[in-house]
Amino acid sequence: MTDVEVDLLVVGGGAAGLLAATAARRLGDTVLVVERTGLAGGATLDGDGDLWLPGNQLGAKAGEDSREAASDYLESLLGQPVDEPSAARRTAFVRTAPKLAKWLASSNVPLHAARGAADAYPELPGARTHGRVLQVGPIDRRLLGDSEDALTPEVGLLRTTFARLPLPRRTTGPGESLVAHLLHRASANGVDLWLNATATGLLTEGDRVVGATVEREEGVTRVAAKRVLLAAGGFGRSQALREEYLPLPTDASWSLAGARDDGSGLSLGRAVGAATTNLDEAWWTPVMVSGGRAYALGPALADPHGILVDAAGDRFTDETAPGDQVARAMYERSRGVRAVPSWLVMDNRHRQGCQLGPWAAGNTPKQAIEDGEVVRASTLNDLAMATGLDRAGLLGSVVRFNGFAAKGNDVDFGRGEPSRDAKGKRRNASLGKIDKPPFWAVRVYPGDAGSRGGLVTDADSRVLRTDGSVIGGLYACPGSAASLFTGATPAPGAALAESLVAAFLAVTDQRQ
Repeated sequence: MTDVEVDLLVVGGGAAGLLAATAARRLGDTVLVVERTGLAGGATLDGDGDLWLPGNQLGAKAGEDSREAASDYLESLLGQPVDEPSAARRTAFVRTAPKLAKWLASSNVPLHAARGAADAYPELPGARTHGRVLQVGPIDRRLLGDSEDALTPEVGLLRTTFARLPLPRRTTGPGESLVAHLLHRASANGVDLWLNATATGLLTEGDRVVGATVEREEGVTRVAAKRVLLAAGGFGRSQALREEYLPLPTDASWSLAGARDDGSGLSLGRAVGAATTNLDEAWWTPVMVSGGRAYALGPALADPHGILVDAAGDRFTDETAPGDQVARAMYERSRGVRAVPSWLVMDNRHRQGCQLGPWAAGNTPKQAIEDGEVVRASTLNDLAMATGLDRAGLLGSVVRFNGFAAKGNDVDFGRGEPSRDAKGKRRNASLGKIDKPPFWAVRVYPGDAGSRGGLVTDADSRVLRTDGSVIGGLYACPGSAASLFTGATPAPGAALAESLVAAFLAVTDQRQ
């Protein structure tokens, strides 16, 4: 067993781990990142890269946003914090979010406001419709250079390598770009990264964490560290943990989380006495499944000429509501009528005009129909028979919805916000009749972008015991730690942003 010593050991090579590693190196720490897969980036690679950083002065004109407005919005949405530690964490996030945006910009990470990305509940006090959700601009992969040669391992360590990201010469996806920028800066600052390296347990002395055992192909290494940061994701891909904590039914295939989200960070913390909270919560979002993979359905649910129905063929929620709200409504509905899965029922205008999961508008693979991933029928009656939906219920729901669409007002659920067209007439862009054959239907599940519960932490991202005391030397960021956003999702990019903010706070905390 080889011994290695660093100032900071980061468990998890996702976006939060890379950011923490870079920030710590700039403060003079020696840093090692261990990533149990063969690639850095985690679920962020395939994500949209959105970062909800309220109070920043990058995505909007100076003075258009403030910490006070962000605090008002969170209080309006989430209510008063349940205790002093929760209040301190919320305050720390609001205070640090604009600092992180400034730090990224000063690190030459190009940020811009995500187009059309508003707070999830724009009607609430303190909400903003523009500027809080930031995205990272593209990067030329060639800027990564020869990352292997750029690293200078500590004496006695094996040669380390940075992940070869599966990116084109110029990245196009915001999630890929965010990871590439952070990887580039971690490499340039001399961060060591071990791929295919699994932290199997934390090392302790007295009541402190002093490192971890790391298993690699070369063998097991004891890594001594003044501080350990758990940035290993949540448990969205652990079927056992999902069945133990999340509402039923549940399935790991409904999760958008990366394969690395197997609950390892949660297990490491628990083994040394860490407290946990909100394990029944997730970053809920409605999904469809194709080829065993989940795909978010938010835009498809909001487009006209489609409705979401339960097994009885009845609508039960506003399809344009935030995804978190729609998924929760599915579980709530299932207490009386089976709504997991629900069905998105569409006419051909919807299928021709809207992306649906992995399928481009107007392109539905024959194999998907043969496999039952999507149902196609000439009439609504045939669609009901093919899906098992109650015929009378479905026909009644469509007739009623078509009446709402004709008048531009969803009396039942208030779907869509009326706006004015070019001639100044009020219209509701999300409403459209379902009457053009063929008709289509796909199963909709209450999926998630990862678990929301986890280890309990304080305002400096230090992990706490059940009695509220600090576990010295141990830090965690969501999803290994619990989110401070419970019960509702404030905006696109909130999950990724709070994880990066927590990682930033962890490495700038006073050395313990």
